[in-house]
Amino acid sequence: MKASLNLLTLADQSSLLQDCLHFSSHGQTYFIDQDKLAGFHWIYETLYFSIHIHDLQVKEDFLASLNFEEDSNCLALSSYLKAVSGENLLPYQSLNSQSSLSSFKDQQDLRLLLHAHSNFQAISLAFKESMIDEYLTDNLHLSQQEIQKIFQNSQQLTISKLEKIAEEISHYKLTSLGSELFYEIKAREWLSLLINDYYQQKSQPPLTEADDLALSSVSTYIKEHFAKDISQDLLAQIAMMSKTKLKTAFKSKYHMTLTEFIQRRRISMAKQLLITTPLNIKEVALSVGYQSHSRFSSLFKKYTGLYPRQVRKQAEETRSKSQRKAK
Repeated sequence: MKASLNLLTLADQSSLLQDCLHFSSHGQTYFIDQDKLAGFHWIYETLYFSIHIHDLQVKEDFLASLNFEEDSNCLALSSYLKAVSGENLLPYQSLNSQSSLSSFKDQQDLRLLLHAHSNFQAISLAFKESMIDEYLTDNLHLSQQEIQKIFQNSQQLTISKLEKIAEEISHYKLTSLGSELFYEIKAREWLSLLINDYYQQKSQPPLTEADDLALSSVSTYIKEHFAKDISQDLLAQIAMMSKTKLKTAFKSKYHMTLTEFIQRRRISMAKQLLITTPLNIKEVALSVGYQSHSRFSSLFKKYTGLYPRQVRKQAEETRSKSQRKAK
C-alpha cells in the first residue's frame, strides 16, 4: 500500500518560522510547501500532552495519517476537524468539517484520503501516558479497557462543545506567565468532555431496528432530492415518526441535525460541480438548492474552509499544471 504522510510529524519536513503571528508564540510554528500540500503546523508540548494545529491547503488527493506511535509516551489522540474533505479509510467513513476523530495506542492508525482543492484545518490533542494515568486511572479508577472505549466512541461526541475548546486554543495569543496554565486547563476540559459524553451516550437506549431502517430511508431521500425544498413534515411522514422524535433520533444516528445533513450534502455536490463543470458560481448555487449567492458562499466556507471561488481557482490551476506537464 502506498505510504502515507504523517501529519503529526510534518515538522520533520518543514521550515521552522520565527516570530510567526499566525499562532501563539508558546509553541513552534512550521511551514511546509510541497506538491500536494502547503501550510502551517503548530506544536505545543508538555510532559502530559501535546497540541497540534494544522492549517493546510490540499493541492492534490493524497494519503495522510495521524500516527503518534513515534512518541512512545503518547497514549491517545483526539482531533477536532474544523475543515476537511475526504475519507477515513480504517474504518471507512466520510470526513466532514466540524467533526472529530480519535485513536488509542495499539489500534490501527488513522489513515485519511484528503481530497484535492480543499483545506485541512484541525486542532488535535495527544494525551500522554502520564496524564491518562493520573486523571483516569489513579483518580477515576478506570480500567485500560474502559479508557480505550472512551476514545473509540468519542467521534460521536457533542461537536459544539469540542469546537468551543478547540477554537479557544486556536485563537489564544497571550504571552503571560499564566499561558501554560491555560493550555493545561483546556487539555483537562477536552478530556473531561470525552469522558462525560461517553457515559451520557452509554445511558441512552439504542435505536430499534425499525427506527434505524426508517432513518436510513430519510437519509437516502435527502441524498437523492437535496436540491429541493425538503420539509421536515415530509421527512416525518417518510420515517413514520413525529417531527420531535425524528429530529432526536436522526441526530442520535448521524450526529448532526437534519438541516446540517441537507447542507452538507448540497455543499459536497456543489464542490464537485465547481471542480468538474464550467458552471459559474451562481449557477452552481442554484443547481444545489440555494437562491442566495451570499448564503451559498457562507455555508460553503463553513463546511469546506474555502470560498467557492477559491476552489474553482485551485481546480483551474491544477488543470493548467497538468496540461503543461502533458506537453
